[in-house]
Amino acid sequence: MAMSIVAFENEKNLPLNELLLNVNENGIKRNIPALHEKWSESRCFSKYTPFPIKGGLVEEGAQLDQWASETEWFVKDMEWLLGLEHFRFWSTLVHNAGAIESVISFTQSAIPYYLSGVVRSSPNVFPLYSAALRRVLQVICRMITQHESDQCWIGKEYMGELLYKHYLISIPLLFDLLPVYGRENKHVLTLMLQTVFKLQPKYRQDLRVALQYLQSTFKTIQLQIETDRIDGNVATVGTLNDLAVYTLDCCSTLSLLVELYPEVRPLCSELGFEPSITNFYDNTIVLLYRNIFAKDNESPYLGYLNSARMELLLAFRSIVNLQLETILDNPNDSLLPADKFLCILTECLSDPTFVKDYQRHYPVERDLDILKQACPGLDFFKLDFVQNAYCGGEESALTNGHCEETIIPEENEGFGEATGGAVEEQSPGPSTVSAQPLSEEQKIEEQVQKVLDVLPHLGGGYVRKILSRYDGVEQAIAAVLEGNLPPDLAEADPTEPFIPADKLDSFFLETGIQRLNVYDGDEFDVMVHDTVKGVIKKGKGMPGGAKNLQQMLDDKSHVKEMKNRYQEYTNVCDDYDDEYDDSYDAMADSESKKIRLTAEMRNALVDELDDDEEEPEDEAPVGAPEKKPLDFCENPEVVRQRYEERRRSKFPPRQSGKPSEKDVVGKPKGQGQDTSVLQNRKHKGENKASRANHNRKQGATFKRNKGMIPS
Repeated sequence: MAMSIVAFENEKNLPLNELLLNVNENGIKRNIPALHEKWSESRCFSKYTPFPIKGGLVEEGAQLDQWASETEWFVKDMEWLLGLEHFRFWSTLVHNAGAIESVISFTQSAIPYYLSGVVRSSPNVFPLYSAALRRVLQVICRMITQHESDQCWIGKEYMGELLYKHYLISIPLLFDLLPVYGRENKHVLTLMLQTVFKLQPKYRQDLRVALQYLQSTFKTIQLQIETDRIDGNVATVGTLNDLAVYTLDCCSTLSLLVELYPEVRPLCSELGFEPSITNFYDNTIVLLYRNIFAKDNESPYLGYLNSARMELLLAFRSIVNLQLETILDNPNDSLLPADKFLCILTECLSDPTFVKDYQRHYPVERDLDILKQACPGLDFFKLDFVQNAYCGGEESALTNGHCEETIIPEENEGFGEATGGAVEEQSPGPSTVSAQPLSEEQKIEEQVQKVLDVLPHLGGGYVRKILSRYDGVEQAIAAVLEGNLPPDLAEADPTEPFIPADKLDSFFLETGIQRLNVYDGDEFDVMVHDTVKGVIKKGKGMPGGAKNLQQMLDDKSHVKEMKNRYQEYTNVCDDYDDEYDDSYDAMADSESKKIRLTAEMRNALVDELDDDEEEPEDEAPVGAPEKKPLDFCENPEVVRQRYEERRRSKFPPRQSGKPSEKDVVGKPKGQGQDTSVLQNRKHKGENKASRANHNRKQGATFKRNKGMIPS
């Protein structure tokens, strides 16, 4: 069926999605949309395959010739795709899946920037690979170009939906482009990222998912290394090298993303990338470096890990620098970002190796000066803590309060003596006493005590198991706090105590003698220890004492001791002061307890005193009765009599035939009652409940105060 375009006209400058083309199909003219399956070319696109590499160099031979032939066809396909008209280009991308698959095959297999030296070293590979690299970038740039000319353009919303719906541009594709083009084409990639996210806001949600996957990738690499270490599997050199390259690829992708597209930094901060970076830096990269160094101390992959460290430092700096930029842009509302900046730096102190490298490349003093000038209301206690931790000397910045040797990586060096590099020696401070070296058991016990100071709820045996898996106290504490322990330790009992080995068992193994005494093996056992505490008594007497009776009698050392003792009593004064006794008696009388007396008792005492004054002691009558001492409590009869007299004085008896004002008794029954008596009875019945419990509590209190009820 023959079909041809009568004329390509777009006089109204319509977008591609609204444009109709006049078509002559077998003599019949009709209009077909410019973006249609009929304009898609049924071409079979070739896919890119990577060139053969062996030992870091291009492998010459038949495989390289085959790669060159296939890559030539791939370049021709890209050039042909670029040469299509605007409507044919988009129709082919939308309706021919092979076109975008061919582009993706190159981005997934291309050489990243850190391996570009391999390409430049081969004159047979470099020209052809450079052509493919350039053509693919041109195709992707045309895919995100909205206006090619006045007549060839696509609406913004429609183009964004077209790219997103047909997977022409995706977040994995953009991530693949970063390590391939990011270093030499920063301006192009920056415009590309900004254009894609403006065309289609849905890519932002996909970007969040991709960043979360990148975080999980860091944990996966760490888990892979730790699992091989726990299970006792010796990782091969190839596996370790692949992990090193994969680590650098992930780190460079993150670093380039935050550098080329700064708008992603708030999302990274929201997802908590700062602690993920520091933890991965301090644990995974260091451990991977040591494993590779143990296999080959001159491996080129050690340089890849150093490059990964630099990428992580740059990414971390870009993310936390967002808070500083916010402070400088709006100083009046800078308290919250300043506090967040200090919290991030404080949280990083659990990773001393990262802290040391970050302080070396990006001194914190400058950032803290900005906070002091821009945020006068900031909590300076936190600021001083961070400043002392980072800038207060090597020990405070790197060991977090513990005196231990810490690995100090340089930009172009390894990770210390444990991995083959050089370790900075800490000069000891001035000391006048030479400390004795600690034994291995004492060092372990000291480390256990440091962990228990931070985590007192753990058992001593459990802490020793954790320390046996990690290189230092800080790493062990960080693993426990982050819940990043190996599976066997995570399932173990955290309260497991430490039970030291029984000395009798080792004694039995060495001598074959089994002793069953409860005191065997203690610090006084001469059968186990060469030197014991205390004094060993042999025979009569004690060491240093008299050997016989004559020597004991001749020993007069105790006489000198007693003489010195009695010398102290010669300074005693024998003067006697009689006034001292009188003053003491007067003071005793004044401080004696006063007795509360009733009126009758007070009168009785007065009478007795009068009698004493009138009659001298020596003229007392022979038959006079002895004076009664004061009673312990007053006689209840006397109390009742006195109370009755007081009552009679207040309420005199009524006259015969005349009722009292509040008389409720009245006349005998049958003689009739007065009106006042009836009113009094009524008033009493209405108000008898005004005082609770018929005054029983008040009466009991009264009796107790008077001594009638023992209490």
